Amino acid sequence: MSHVTGDTRKNGVFRLVRPLCQRRNLRPWRNRGKWPIIPQEEVIGLRLFLSISAVLLGLGFLSLGQVVINEVGWAGTAASGYDEWIELYNNSPAEVDLTGWRLILGQREIPLSGSIPPWGFFLLERTDDTTISDVQADLIYKGALPNTGIVLQLVDPAGVVVDTANGGAKEGWFAGDVGTAASMERISPELPDSPVAWRTGTKGNAHDAKGREVYGTPGAENAARSLLLPLECSVPSSPFSGTVELSWELTGDVEGIEVKIFVKTGTFWELVAEDLPPTGTYALDTTEFPNGKILIALGAFDASGPRGGVVVEGEIAN
Repeated sequence: MSHVTGDTRKNGVFRLVRPLCQRRNLRPWRNRGKWPIIPQEEVIGLRLFLSISAVLLGLGFLSLGQVVINEVGWAGTAASGYDEWIELYNNSPAEVDLTGWRLILGQREIPLSGSIPPWGFFLLERTDDTTISDVQADLIYKGALPNTGIVLQLVDPAGVVVDTANGGAKEGWFAGDVGTAASMERISPELPDSPVAWRTGTKGNAHDAKGREVYGTPGAENAARSLLLPLECSVPSSPFSGTVELSWELTGDVEGIEVKIFVKTGTFWELVAEDLPPTGTYALDTTEFPNGKILIALGAFDASGPRGGVVVEGEIAN
């Protein structure tokens, strides 16, 4: 049976997401197997999914020219639930030409065009350019984002799915809110699509078609990035068998923060532990899961959603 040990203090706001993962054969998950296996000596001491800034120096296994799905206004705006929007982000120092790229919304495919400047944004608005009244759309598209949830896929000219949004959600969306028409915003462009990667948008500076403030940040840095907190973690080498001990250490003020652990071995993410302390260990019984690929996501949550996290990939071989 899985169990958790460690410091149970909860006094303050904790830090998560500058993960230091000490593990052999560990590779980041965001690009679905495009990354090589990283030897232990190259992993120890490196920070995976650095989320306080966009500076990725020294991380040779992280890609430049990486475009991600950064924010999804699936709930529309206060002006209209049909006024949906999507934002891409270029997490690199080089301009990215979107010729030949595609954004897939469930069964609908949207051809992309234009370019994204370095560290820049690309705003897609549904039907017309009035959805966000004070931010010009880079592309107008057709196609709905149903409240019941779909998976978005970003595909490059070579046909490679370089990013997803809402992948593995059991129902609905990982974040966002119909009542306030709040967006689902990525807390960091370095964090792979998972339950620990998305937070509900808050009131920003943009306005909808009727001049009301949008709950989200279309065309600007996501509000969640200012809330990011670092974590150091340790994961045994893969392949996994029997009981695997996951350990983490959070520093700083940790009041109101809990650690959650999710696992994905098939189509959907499963919550396996919650209300974990800011520093501790968790014994994951891998015999409860089928042999083969496993994704493990560890995240720090406050009452409104994740403040940071880490996702690792491994193999179960029992």
